Amino acid sequence: MHETGLIKNMLEAVRRVQEDHAGRRIEAITVEMSAFGGWDEGHFREHFQEAVGGTPWQDVRLEIKKVMTGPEARLVSVTFKDKN
Repeated sequence: MHETGLIKNMLEAVRRVQEDHAGRRIEAITVEMSAFGGWDEGHFREHFQEAVGGTPWQDVRLEIKKVMTGPEARLVSVTFKDKN
């Protein structure tokens, strides 16, 4: 499925970002999703939860922002927990 491949690629990018931040714990991942794309937000969330289940990211919050135009979905930010 297309969602599975995209999420796998997004999580690889997240892994690299996390490495660049000395392995700090991730709180949230934000994705923009096109309002005119072919994906259902709930279906995308299900694929995300399947991909992160049993990993250190299983409790990471997925934030989806709907945008009018652009790619169907793209990773826009990774939010880290406080160092404390």
